[in-house]
Amino acid sequence: MHTILIVEDDPVTRLFLEELLRQEGYRVLLAANGEEALQRFAERSCDLVLMDILMPILDGYQTCRELKKRMMAGFFVPVIFLTSVQNDTELALCLDCGGDDFLNKPPSPILLRARIQAWLQRAELANRLAIDRLDVENVILKMRLDDQFDGRKLRVLMTPLGKTTGDIVLSAYRPDGVQYLMAGDFAGHGLAAAICGPLVSDTFYRLTRQKLPLWEVITRLNGLIFQKLPLNMFLAASFVELDRVRGKMRIWNAAFPPVLQLRSGRVQERIGPSVALLGIRPELLCDLSSVPILDWQEGDRIYLYSDGSTETRSEAGEFFSEERMELFLTKVAFAGGALEELLSILEAFGGEQGRVDDITLVEMA
Repeated sequence: MHTILIVEDDPVTRLFLEELLRQEGYRVLLAANGEEALQRFAERSCDLVLMDILMPILDGYQTCRELKKRMMAGFFVPVIFLTSVQNDTELALCLDCGGDDFLNKPPSPILLRARIQAWLQRAELANRLAIDRLDVENVILKMRLDDQFDGRKLRVLMTPLGKTTGDIVLSAYRPDGVQYLMAGDFAGHGLAAAICGPLVSDTFYRLTRQKLPLWEVITRLNGLIFQKLPLNMFLAASFVELDRVRGKMRIWNAAFPPVLQLRSGRVQERIGPSVALLGIRPELLCDLSSVPILDWQEGDRIYLYSDGSTETRSEAGEFFSEERMELFLTKVAFAGGALEELLSILEAFGGEQGRVDDITLVEMA
């Protein structure tokens, strides 16, 4: 049995709607104003809301905005406004504030029944899909909790735009002690991009245990992504091979933001893209084995980050930029600050709407 919340300050109209809906077999909740509506909504779940506009304490527009904020993420409860307002601008506000439909007062019983049934069917389908999506997201989250990840000498910040992320961070040591690190960003974000992570991680860890050179691991990953995923699901990534005993490292950048090596709080190396996006072609069009060997010293810091931070926009439309990111990382490396400080900086720069992608930042010491 579906439950409908009636929000109406006029007792006659409220009684009329209550009797009509009970005769149709619906369970009914009543509220005389917006404040009562929020209380009823918090106390008991409902499947649809019939909302008046002109009410004391909170009007229908304010109440609708707040109800939509309080709805469980991904789930849908339709709000139908019942109004005697005839002004087009006022009626448009019914939709602008988050409402889904409106009917004139007094509503035709036949039309009201039809609208309610139609919106309940839409909501049922949308919420079934939301539950399925939630199940898939939980499966992916468990799959990404890989006990093969070796976090020694690393600090990692990963903040998805939604519940799941298309960014991926992998770290493992070869049997001879050389560390392989990968930070990647699949095209897009959210569920579709997140599904790709487990495919790459299993191959990365298996080949690392086999002591394959990292450039060969990259080649294999490229072929795997090209063969197994759609053409629009390519991967931008950076890879680090670090031998602390010999003080040597190699860095491959596949269309990722610059990888930074900082020494004594200053940029020692800035490694820009040198390899194409992975998964675009069956073979990479460069000699991966020709990447130069770089010096590494105790105390150096290596930073890899996805473009979710640099593509954060201010209200004026300005990007956060690689320059600002480099300045932040220089301060972190010099003073040992927390990576999480980046989130408050981005929020201050871009506000609530500034972020458009997942954010990942990795520090390798």
